[in-house]
Amino acid sequence: MKLLMLGAHQRTTPVALLERFTFSAETLPRALEELRSIAAESMIVSTCNRVEVYALAPDIAEGTQALERFLHTWHDTVADETDIAWTALSEEAVVRHIFRLAAGLDSMVLGDDQIMGQLKAAYAAAHEAGTAGKVLHRLVSRALASGKLVRTRTRIGSHPVSVVSVALDQAQRQFGNLSDRRCLVIGAGHMAQLALKLLSAKQVSHLSVINRTDERAETLAERYHARSWRFAEMERALAAHDVIICATAAPGFVVTRAILEGAVLADHPDHARLFLDLSVPRGIEPAGLHRPQDHLFDIDALQAISARNHGARAAEIESAEALIEPEVRAFMEWLAAQSVVPTIRELRAYAEDIRAAELRRALAHLPTLSEEEQQTIQALTTAIVNKLLHHPIMALKDPADGPQLAQTLNRVFQLSQSHEENI
Repeated sequence: MKLLMLGAHQRTTPVALLERFTFSAETLPRALEELRSIAAESMIVSTCNRVEVYALAPDIAEGTQALERFLHTWHDTVADETDIAWTALSEEAVVRHIFRLAAGLDSMVLGDDQIMGQLKAAYAAAHEAGTAGKVLHRLVSRALASGKLVRTRTRIGSHPVSVVSVALDQAQRQFGNLSDRRCLVIGAGHMAQLALKLLSAKQVSHLSVINRTDERAETLAERYHARSWRFAEMERALAAHDVIICATAAPGFVVTRAILEGAVLADHPDHARLFLDLSVPRGIEPAGLHRPQDHLFDIDALQAISARNHGARAAEIESAEALIEPEVRAFMEWLAAQSVVPTIRELRAYAEDIRAAELRRALAHLPTLSEEEQQTIQALTTAIVNKLLHHPIMALKDPADGPQLAQTLNRVFQLSQSHEENI
């Protein structure tokens, strides 16, 4: 089996296109179930700025093509029409990618630790669906451990930043101190809660939350000492706030053009507002913003802004990658070992059968040996076999040559079963 990843990222794919391929929490279990016909193991990472499918498939080329067909079929899109820039990785490149991802080296904002929780959630969903086996379990757990190591040993996470914090930085650039500004968060998911947490930490005195489920908004408002608005009051809520952060997982615009056009108070026609749309798919309809006092930043715009943040932490990348590489090699050695374990087992059994048979024959001709002498001869033969097998077994565990060597040994020694890439 081969480890594969097919995905797209906001860096190379406009949000308007990327959002067509996202998976919601509701559809994820069914999508994973669909992947059973393609892959022995699978996991989907779908966030505000990336969609990635990890899989274990028999063949790299055929498996990658099958994953692309799955993504287009599931989302009812046509490959020639979407022209999405897929990234296809296999084997060691997949491992290095997810380890760098967990370390915050492949995020919109260098050092972003939000991806750690997103990877945990993606694996939990795959585990719940029964599509994550021992390889993906090991891959994700080692990636998370590697990410923690990088953040402990380097300064890349000394000032954790996320897409949400970048958005709030933009708000501070426009309005200065946010403590006396009126801030509204639309949504109740992880991103929305992070926004509420950060705004609360900034001591925003006028903090509000609104969600399609009014009870959920009330719960969050109580937790973060904010005001909750009923979803039916969206127009009034928008008109009453300076900073509006939209972080939902809705399949379409939550703040539509009609809502935006009705969300301007007649007695405050010059009321300036900053809209920060962190949703994928987008939650705020751009066509509804006509006034020069209103400014909108979506994920595309935040991508450009966050690029400036890389400079401060770029010096830490080399140190982080130096920590990641041994972890990647260790995982690849483990992965290679999984494919050759049956061959190692059979080779040991083959050698042991020969050793035991020859020992029995020899001892049958030496009836006068004491029990202690027989045990000495037995230990001697065992040591000889172990020493003879040591180098072949170490060679089998080599990630580069092990699988091919396993095939050769199976043919040479006519081992009882074929174990080619049996993971």
